[in-house]
Amino acid sequence: MQRMREVQAAREKAFEPLAEILEQRAELQRQLAALDAPYAEAYVAAEAAGWTSEELKAIGVEEPAKRPKGRPRGTRRTAKREKPESSAHESPATSPAGAVPSQQGAGEAAAAPVGSISG
Repeated sequence: MQRMREVQAAREKAFEPLAEILEQRAELQRQLAALDAPYAEAYVAAEAAGWTSEELKAIGVEEPAKRPKGRPRGTRRTAKREKPESSAHESPATSPAGAVPSQQGAGEAAAAPVGSISG
């Protein structure tokens, strides 16, 4: 029993530095997490002032992991909107009249496209 207690005491003593470092790491991670929101806001403010993400990256500024809530950046939003619109216009099989009935009332939808297509 005595030998087991000595081995256990040695193990506990070896763990003490690790426990201290784990505590320090946890504190630093809390501090870093507390800076995430202000960092993201400052990054967005820099973009609003005219900096591009490429320019910021070139000088060593990383894009924040979590962007602040609100309106998304215009460049990404515009890029996503252009693709669906251009592909819908390029496809000859897609008829604009096919989308009209879903925008009108049920009674008008049946009469309006049929008259315009057959006439």
